[in-house]
Amino acid sequence: MRTWIKRLLWFSLTVTLVSGAWAGWAYRKHVVLNPGDHIDKGYILRALSKESAVYYRDGNTQMHAFYSDQHRIYVGYEDIPEYWVQAITASEDKRYFSHFGLDPIGISRAMISNMKAGRIVSGGSTLTQQTAKNVFNRPDRSLNSKAEEALNALRLEHHFSKEEILEFYANQFHVNGNGRGIGVAARYYFDKQTKDLSLIECAFIAGMLQGPGLFDPFVSRSYRKGMTVEEYRALNIERAQKRVAYVLGRMLKEGHITQELHDTMVKQPIPFKRGVFQYSPNATVDEIKKRLMEAPFDAI
Repeated sequence: MRTWIKRLLWFSLTVTLVSGAWAGWAYRKHVVLNPGDHIDKGYILRALSKESAVYYRDGNTQMHAFYSDQHRIYVGYEDIPEYWVQAITASEDKRYFSHFGLDPIGISRAMISNMKAGRIVSGGSTLTQQTAKNVFNRPDRSLNSKAEEALNALRLEHHFSKEEILEFYANQFHVNGNGRGIGVAARYYFDKQTKDLSLIECAFIAGMLQGPGLFDPFVSRSYRKGMTVEEYRALNIERAQKRVAYVLGRMLKEGHITQELHDTMVKQPIPFKRGVFQYSPNATVDEIKKRLMEAPFDAI
């Protein structure tokens, strides 16, 4: 009996060592040395900044913007409020600054929650995985796509700082229409620049990612039968207040804000003020765009 146990232990140890060596080799090859051309800051910034600003002659006042299918106002990490960083990590990925791109604890808890519920109620994805999914356009929810997403998350973690990854994340989430990113969210919901957002505004923008349409106070139609637009807007604002209270509660639990500040903020209404993040048709800009498209490459 003892001989059988020893053999089993040696076999298990051998399998573990071989698996570990293979995993180390694969990590070095596919993550460290050959991550792919897409794991390049220039590539990522081009994907996230498909927009060219058009300024008046003073060089400072923006009059329009050329952009592709999605509109963004790119914001660097230095202009992202600390309150938003605290809000998004506390509510979405509290171990963000300590995990390696994947969170085994979060994944295990999500699996247990899903098994108990008998359906998918929790995903367990980290902010890094969500960044990989959105920046590199995960095509579907197949196991191969999920595996590629996890691999890209490991690549991001190895080649970029946590702050850079969070900057990428902050500039890719959906806000409204074809608007994406925290810069658009700050302008659309509060008519502000990102760096000027308050605590409660940061908490809202972090919280609305769960479903922007559910918390939008500016909807132009009702999506619930028998409810007017005004009633639906009121419902969304009520949902938004509850979501902000949740995010503030998470921030309190993680030690980012005091009990006094929390108690004060949960009583405050969210100061929505609609702003414009898209530009109306402009004949001058259309002519500029036409000339740029027709001009020889070396003349631009």
